[in-house]
Amino acid sequence: MADIRSLTLVCTLIACAALVLVHALMARLWLSGNSGASPQKATALLGLVLNVPLVIGLMTWGVMLKTPIGELLLAWVYAALAYNSVAYSYFHFFNLSETGRRIRVLLQLLEGEHIGINDARATTYSGQTMIRQRLARLLQMGQLGTAGGRYTIKGRFLLRAARLVRSIGRLTTGRADVLPGRAL
Repeated sequence: MADIRSLTLVCTLIACAALVLVHALMARLWLSGNSGASPQKATALLGLVLNVPLVIGLMTWGVMLKTPIGELLLAWVYAALAYNSVAYSYFHFFNLSETGRRIRVLLQLLEGEHIGINDARATTYSGQTMIRQRLARLLQMGQLGTAGGRYTIKGRFLLRAARLVRSIGRLTTGRADVLPGRAL
């Protein structure tokens, strides 16, 4: 008969595999047909949502095995930490692959290669297009609003997240990565 430790490991591994498989399906089916959707936001939300079946599965098996509540809570903490660590790493791996294209174009320009206006890369990597898409996503997410023909900060979530990351950076490195004259 299986014990709670084995089942915790199995549930965590299944959740990690589900993250990759469901994300692949989601990217092919939903994100490819929805140009206004943010792939990064979808990936982050998927990582969070998959916590629900992980917890339900673990708790169900724990109750079926008549596991003491203390052991069950420890199993849940372990599974949550392990899965969310993998989900967090997967999100950043995915995010890096998304921005890799832009970095490649910048390196090509730095090395002196020219990208013509009619070049397919120019339409894909147009600065105006990128800015329009980012502004559209921020409007869609409720982080920006418009008033009098200008963009205004509406939501504070991303601003607070940026401040938190900056503070963590300052604590861990001892220096501020803020441009002169700019403060978050």
